[in-house]
Amino acid sequence: MKLDLHIITIKDIRFGERTLIQDGVLTINRDELRALLENDKRFERVEIEIARPGEKCRIIQVADVIEPRVKMGDDGAFGYSGKHQNTGEGETCVLRGAAVVLIDDRKGGDTASMDPRDHLIDMSGPASEVSTYGKTFNIVLLPKLKNGVTIPQFQAGLKLAGLKAAAYLAWAGRDLKADEVESYDLPPLTEVARGMEELPKIVYIPQVLSLQYEPVPGEPTLFGVQAGGILPTILHPNQILDGAVTSALPGLNVQTYRFQNHPIIQELYRRHGKELCFAGVIATIAPNNVFDFDRMANIAASLAKWVLGADGAVLTKTGGGAPELAMARTAQRCEQLGIRTSIAMLHMGADFKDAKFGASTIFSMPEVDAIVSMGFPFSNLVLPPVERVIGSDGVVWGGSSLEGEITQSLSSIYGALCQFGSTKWTAVRY
Repeated sequence: MKLDLHIITIKDIRFGERTLIQDGVLTINRDELRALLENDKRFERVEIEIARPGEKCRIIQVADVIEPRVKMGDDGAFGYSGKHQNTGEGETCVLRGAAVVLIDDRKGGDTASMDPRDHLIDMSGPASEVSTYGKTFNIVLLPKLKNGVTIPQFQAGLKLAGLKAAAYLAWAGRDLKADEVESYDLPPLTEVARGMEELPKIVYIPQVLSLQYEPVPGEPTLFGVQAGGILPTILHPNQILDGAVTSALPGLNVQTYRFQNHPIIQELYRRHGKELCFAGVIATIAPNNVFDFDRMANIAASLAKWVLGADGAVLTKTGGGAPELAMARTAQRCEQLGIRTSIAMLHMGADFKDAKFGASTIFSMPEVDAIVSMGFPFSNLVLPPVERVIGSDGVVWGGSSLEGEITQSLSSIYGALCQFGSTKWTAVRY
């Protein structure tokens, strides 16, 4: 299966009469995009804003970030466009440097007690330097909940709005000459190790959804549908890069943008045929009970050993405590079957008190002894005042203005940390 990503580099964005790309500038017909999104009857209206790198602008209450993409010669993306489409092969147009940012600014419901500053993007200052999305040209969607629509219905509609907008914007680049083409080519399982018999076969086992939160009915998370009930499933890595997996709400330090630009898959591809044989991906979910920890671990490890013939496995999680235990149990079961493992993790399950001693894990399994730390999310940054806030709707939190100086933890700065390792941070032991 071969996937070619035709990358158009975006250097600026603006609103105009037509949606088009000229000399790297993405012009957006705001009324046309708004009309497309307001066809969804779950919304009273949809507001659209843009934010550029360097602006003294703060985007708050961010729910997800999506890179604009669309299949060449079609209007589909993310395995969904009203009908199911294939992903992972053919040609996909990518607007690199642009991002669709989804805002969940509903009042009341389960957000009544939440700090609206959580999950923010600053377009200038220290938060912009550490976050991927402080350097992208952002198209910000602010759908407004219609009376009578439930919160889960709104959340599903919010994600679908982001996917529609991402495909709409990328459609403007489908006929342009690409600035760069990235190719990902991995043959079928029966052929993948041909000529590489001496290299170790490595699989990647990611969690694509955590059941520590109730899955949102109707939210597209795997091939356009909710993946809450899946068993461990073999995927071609190209399918993940091409939008088959989208980050479920709430995404704890995992955004759809990260799946689209998955650093571990890209690194395994880079080493394929040189240091290892990339044998495929086993997508799983993180259960919320001990019985299912074992069930998922046994199934995933068996697929890795007896179907893919893996010698080694890399594992990642999504979410906090329960996903960490589920990932560790899967790694332990792989080790018991003779598959050497390495896990990569943010220490979301650690207690705040651990900050003074360094990050820790909430499991202790002698077989699971190769751990790559993706960081500790509770360190703080002081963020300077801004001139504009998107997503606030006049909200003041704790008597202070959201435009003023605030202190935020890394976990609430969107794009500063990543469960997969896409980060600008490094750790130094003194």
